[in-house]
Amino acid sequence: MTATEFEQTFTLWVLYFFAYAFVGWLWESGYVSVKKRQWTNSGFLAGPVIPVYGFSITAVLALVQPFAHNLVLLYLLSALVITVIEYVTSWLMEKLFHARWWDYSKIPFNLNGRVALPISAFWGVGVVLVIKFVHPMVANFVTRLDVRYGIFAAIVMLAIFMFDFGFSLANVLAFGAATKRIGDAIDTKKQELITQVDTATAKLSQDEPRWLADYRRNQGAQATLPKLSWSQRRWLKSFPHLHLNDTQTSAKDISALAELLKKARK
Repeated sequence: MTATEFEQTFTLWVLYFFAYAFVGWLWESGYVSVKKRQWTNSGFLAGPVIPVYGFSITAVLALVQPFAHNLVLLYLLSALVITVIEYVTSWLMEKLFHARWWDYSKIPFNLNGRVALPISAFWGVGVVLVIKFVHPMVANFVTRLDVRYGIFAAIVMLAIFMFDFGFSLANVLAFGAATKRIGDAIDTKKQELITQVDTATAKLSQDEPRWLADYRRNQGAQATLPKLSWSQRRWLKSFPHLHLNDTQTSAKDISALAELLKKARK
């Protein structure tokens, strides 16, 4: 392979990766937004890409597309490739960041809550549809982008991606410690309130939990807790099944207190 051929091949695969990372972001964010009835960026990164979709579809294009003429084989191999990538991604993110970002434990035929047969079957169908109907349009767009801008487009996208990844990585490294402090504080507050009989607070509990109402009134207690960044608060909201390994407190409770701290410190 000549240097020119390598450059063209490299550029095409990088552009395919970002194209499908963006398509995946649109799909996932749109799905979550409909469920929550408000726009939600469901990606780990700040930008409009979800890398696991980019890796998954480019892997399918590289490994499975030669079997595109056989729908059954295409379906089975696509489901297998996506399942392996999803499992490895879930395992790596939990080991690196001490949090499980999605959980299929309540879905039948799951494997350690990381992948599940119904989800894999869905992805198999989705990938077949992508290969047959979406990819021709994406390929046309990518080819035009390559012809017009060449490797410059790939380099610019990679540079923006790496900046976003570095920004998100810096935030997620502090995410575990900060959410643990807040989670432990919430757990302690709940234990304190179990032994208390406070009529006024009990009335407030109809609108919000007693522990949150107590924090709302106690600014001194608020001052002892860390303020989460925009990215950290977004993760708590965007991943409905997020499980933090370093605290027993739910992400939903931590998110509620993080929003209260944000408003109180404006």
